[in-house]
Amino acid sequence: MPDLLSHPLFAAWIGIGAIALSLLLILLLAYLRFSLRRRTQAERSFLASWRPLLLSSLQSSVATVLPMVARHERIYFLKLWNQLIRSASSNEAAENLIAIAYSVGADRYSRRFLTRGKRVECLLATLTLGHLRDHASWDALVLQTMAADNATSIHAFQALVQIDAAAAAQQLTPLMLARNDWAIAHIAGILQPAHAAFMLPLLEAADEIRAAHLVRALRLIEALQLPLSHAAILKLLDKDNDTDIIIAALRIANDASLLPYIRPHLQHPDWRVRGQAAKVIGRIGEHPDVNRLIPLLADAEWWVRYRAAQSLVGIPFLSMTEIELLRNNLSDRFARDMLSQAIAERQTL
Repeated sequence: MPDLLSHPLFAAWIGIGAIALSLLLILLLAYLRFSLRRRTQAERSFLASWRPLLLSSLQSSVATVLPMVARHERIYFLKLWNQLIRSASSNEAAENLIAIAYSVGADRYSRRFLTRGKRVECLLATLTLGHLRDHASWDALVLQTMAADNATSIHAFQALVQIDAAAAAQQLTPLMLARNDWAIAHIAGILQPAHAAFMLPLLEAADEIRAAHLVRALRLIEALQLPLSHAAILKLLDKDNDTDIIIAALRIANDASLLPYIRPHLQHPDWRVRGQAAKVIGRIGEHPDVNRLIPLLADAEWWVRYRAAQSLVGIPFLSMTEIELLRNNLSDRFARDMLSQAIAERQTL
């Protein structure tokens, strides 16, 4: 074997192989660049033809005969169409775009992309079918909401809400609350135009203390500003509840009549509850609550001190002169520093 490795022919073949691989790589890169350039040119040609037509439909319906969308142009059409329908300034403009999409068969090939397309094709199809309010794709979209991929599943949920919000609320609320990978802010944005349909399922979920995913239901109720009953909030504020439930309940407590049930949480053993209670007191508290917030300025946890200081500075019935006098009379240096920081932050607003 050593003799073979040192043989001149062996070295020559190694060199030839390296050169061949280098040439193959160069050819592959050249092919990829050529393919990309060709696709870019094809898309530009498509846009030059279709963008003016779709833009004109935003102002009035298109009466002319539309060009055919070739198989390789379908993705270009869906990309352009989805961009424009999101910018439609009126229902009439959106309806015109929807009519065009149906006339060129976008609903049919979007359904095929949904079930058999690549990831990008599937996402584009999902967006399209939602905007089209395409009931025929309901079952396939429901299946997509169970996908492991976050983007695929939540866009499918959004499409179903667009198609039929009431049916989506009835069928998918448990899934929506169970999918911890769906961000609350994203879900709230999806539900905002259709929050009335989801009000009852969310309130029912919040009414059961031991319900699974209760905290997520409360966070959505907060984000959508849904009216949770006084009795339900009282039940959620009970000191024996889990910490996360109490915090979620404090976040949606906006009624001064709840103050007798909020104040005890200023001494809660968990600093997160104390901080949230201090924040609520700053929002709906009364004059006697000032003396309840002052001790929290010396709390062992920085965030509790910060929330208490913010609440004192933001409370509507205390003037800045009164707050500065309060700060100057504090004996604890850390409390004075924290209140000074909150005063400085307010003055920069």
